[in-house]
Amino acid sequence: MFKWSKEKKDTASGPLDVALIGCGPGGMMFLHALNKAKKEGAGVLPNVTCFERASSAGGLWRDVPADDTGRTKPENVPLMYDDLWANTPKELFEFHDYTFDEHFKKPTPSFLPRKDILEYLTARNSADGALDAVKFNHTVQSVTSDNKSGKFSVTVKDDQSGSTSTNSYDRVIWAAGIHGIKEEPEDVLSVLKDYTGKVMHSIDATENFEADVKGKNILLVGDSSSAEDLALRAIKLGAKHVYISARTGEGDASETTAWPDGKVTVIFGPPHKVLKGTGIKCQAVYWSDKRQKFRKDDDEDPVKIKDIATIVLCTGYEANLECVDEALQFDDEGGDWTLSKGWKMDNNAYTISVGTVTPSKALGPGATCYPDVYRGLLISNPNMMYIAETEDPACPLFDLEVNANLILAYLMEKAEIPKEKDMMKANQKQLEMEMQNPFLRMAIDMAYAEEVNELENHWSEDPNDERVVLLTNEVAKIMTNMLARNMKAANYPVDFGDGKKLSPLGEKYSAMLVAKSKCRTELKKDGSDSTWMTFRDTLLSEFASIFTNTKPVPLSGHWMELSGNKLD
Repeated sequence: MFKWSKEKKDTASGPLDVALIGCGPGGMMFLHALNKAKKEGAGVLPNVTCFERASSAGGLWRDVPADDTGRTKPENVPLMYDDLWANTPKELFEFHDYTFDEHFKKPTPSFLPRKDILEYLTARNSADGALDAVKFNHTVQSVTSDNKSGKFSVTVKDDQSGSTSTNSYDRVIWAAGIHGIKEEPEDVLSVLKDYTGKVMHSIDATENFEADVKGKNILLVGDSSSAEDLALRAIKLGAKHVYISARTGEGDASETTAWPDGKVTVIFGPPHKVLKGTGIKCQAVYWSDKRQKFRKDDDEDPVKIKDIATIVLCTGYEANLECVDEALQFDDEGGDWTLSKGWKMDNNAYTISVGTVTPSKALGPGATCYPDVYRGLLISNPNMMYIAETEDPACPLFDLEVNANLILAYLMEKAEIPKEKDMMKANQKQLEMEMQNPFLRMAIDMAYAEEVNELENHWSEDPNDERVVLLTNEVAKIMTNMLARNMKAANYPVDFGDGKKLSPLGEKYSAMLVAKSKCRTELKKDGSDSTWMTFRDTLLSEFASIFTNTKPVPLSGHWMELSGNKLD
């Protein structure tokens, strides 16, 4: 294992020199926190140099630059499409020191277009010149560490002058985002090699998407939030019908109970074979723990769909860590971790249905914890810090906000950095805690998920069943408690509780997380509004500002009929 130098720089001899990689939301939030601490005279502050290869702040939320509408530059390839809308209610990522009332000067809907969110993020985080010193158009080419001194060597290219420089830093913060590179599973591409239509990744569904979907049948591979969003967008742009191929059926698209005009069909099973060029046979699969991969389930009948003009791979993204030395990279796939000897799942609502399930040989990351990262610190070298949302956070943007403030607390020695063994022990405890909740365990342990997926006509299929409601609430409380714990450690000026018991404010936040799921599960196929209703049109009482108590207002029209990249 990589060993880091435990020698601490004496802050009396000068502040830490820190390289911050990236000025997307996480980087912006850190610089805002740093600037605020400076104004308040909060203590010895680090000297921070922020490098951003784009020409402006905002990360994936940025506008596509006018001089690169074709997205040829690497920093512009993963940008969100111009007319994207958020799939998370704004109340979950509101800033305590810059509320939506302050920004918009009036109540607004819960779900906002990308452009409005970018402007909100920028207005808050650039206040008082917090971003003035960012080195835009600077690409970090390499980050290495000297084991003996503990110092980092960071090589950066000035993309405007073409010059390259290498400097030494005491700490490095990576805040470049976890959606940098598209993930294209080889098994799916192999199946589609004989397909004669258009195959694209969700990252490529940009401003020309209408030409790929209008009047056509399309297939989305994957049932994540990307698939949910693109399915609705495709219908809005005139798609004839949208099919969604779900492998395990645990994503947002699979949870959605109704779609506008019934134009979406969710199929449980990935593409298995191409039929006559543009037809696809989807086949259910099961997880083989022995072989550590999914295998075709011959007990289930295949589903055949024809005349598919476009296939979109909604198969996720990977963090772009190419500039970081391998020893300093965190593993966004989860890495190798195993349960403690003798670990056993407590009896729960599923026990009578699935019994005691032997955990998979390979476990994934937790919803709130990467095994090799302790609350923003790379365990093998905590001088390497990460502002990155976890695998399935309560809300990515708020997760970044809390994480950014916690990193600053470490740098200012206001939050303790534990010993390596204690960090590992804490992560183990957190991951095993998640494994006690059936819903969270399904995302970590494929063997357990397989057993649950085999259940037919089960109470778990009813989102209103009291057991489902109980477990959903438990997940929301776990997520909120993790935020509360980190907020307290960072001395964040909002109280969600102590990480074990939620405060009244934390309870409100937790209730909104539950409501976020209800937006999808309470849509009705046969309702009077079924021709146009989407989760973004819902108006739930739980959605209200936890700071001002302002309730959201309805959209100016049905979401399916709205156009543009900003609210009216």
